[in-house]
Amino acid sequence: MKSKVNIVLLLLFIVLASSCDVYNTMRFSALPNQRSSSHFPKRKIENQSPIFKFIKPNKDYNLGNLIGLTNKSLNPANVALDSFVKLHNTVSFLIIRNDTILYEKYNGKYKDTSLVSSFSMVKPMLSTLIGIAVSEGKIKSIDNPITDYLSEFNDKPGFDKITVKNLLQHTSGIKFTDQEFNIVSDNAEFYWGHDLRKEMSDLTIQSPPNTVFHYSSANTQLLALILERVTNKPISNYLETKLWKPLGMEAPAYWSLDKEGENSMEKAFCCLQARAIDFAKFGRLYLKNGNWEGNQIVPKDWIKTATHSDPTNNNRHFYNYNWGIGPLKYNSFYAVGLYGQYLYIYPEKNIQIVRFGDSSLSYNPNYWQDIFIQIIDQLDSLK
Repeated sequence: MKSKVNIVLLLLFIVLASSCDVYNTMRFSALPNQRSSSHFPKRKIENQSPIFKFIKPNKDYNLGNLIGLTNKSLNPANVALDSFVKLHNTVSFLIIRNDTILYEKYNGKYKDTSLVSSFSMVKPMLSTLIGIAVSEGKIKSIDNPITDYLSEFNDKPGFDKITVKNLLQHTSGIKFTDQEFNIVSDNAEFYWGHDLRKEMSDLTIQSPPNTVFHYSSANTQLLALILERVTNKPISNYLETKLWKPLGMEAPAYWSLDKEGENSMEKAFCCLQARAIDFAKFGRLYLKNGNWEGNQIVPKDWIKTATHSDPTNNNRHFYNYNWGIGPLKYNSFYAVGLYGQYLYIYPEKNIQIVRFGDSSLSYNPNYWQDIFIQIIDQLDSLK
């Protein structure tokens, strides 16, 4: 019996020793949470004056009591908004209409100055930087093969057929396992690992480009590598210059890195830490069709394309350029991250809802979208 135990321990040691990423996943827990970023080095993204301030209402709309939400998993099924935002480990919840903060709630140790982690909610921000790089001529066309910018992939079969647009639409055909609770998935390797450049160099093709939709953090990380090459700077610097400072963010942000040192790289598929209100400013940029106080930061055509279905893409009609696009009621669109981090945008009434939460195995995207639609419907009756 003792020999069998020793063999099992030896095998476990070999597995852990052969994969530092697996070890880290087990050490820090396979489930990321709002505090996981503390395990990673980070790069600071500075803000600057003038700070843009949303309007504080001149009256209390009492939305916490007036808005009731149907939640079939609860008994009773109907709950007031104030009660609802304490559920599902929600840490911050904002409703903004016409630049006025109608509702703002923080739970536990979180407050308006706390930093929250984006998880995949940052992906549309990364895609937006691609749009800016195209407008500046740094990327000639999203129809270019990625090997035009990443020469190291020239010798990897099939990569010369993948376009920048394929990465934006997750139709690259790149093999990537993304079971979020599997400690040996590619997604866990990307998240907990210490060498994203090597992880990308090991990628292989599973299906021909533009034939299958497969949501993958590898696509977004490759977009980040392209941005790094064409701008000749870390993507944190490009975000700082093109979005963070121009949008008048309230505070610096931090982007988690895979490791310390000059060869480090941002975990571009996730892991931007910032104030909840500053994520709302990114949402406002899209509500304003890429224009910020008279300055066209993102081309209007890019905004329109990103937030609508692509008629040339038969593989996926409800996800484009890392935005969830439906078709949703009211032509809404959203950025989404693990456990229901949401930036939900309703352009017809100039409304956005920002929600951040901590780890919850009950997370369901359709559930959250239904909740946001319920809120929007009830806001119509408020003047």
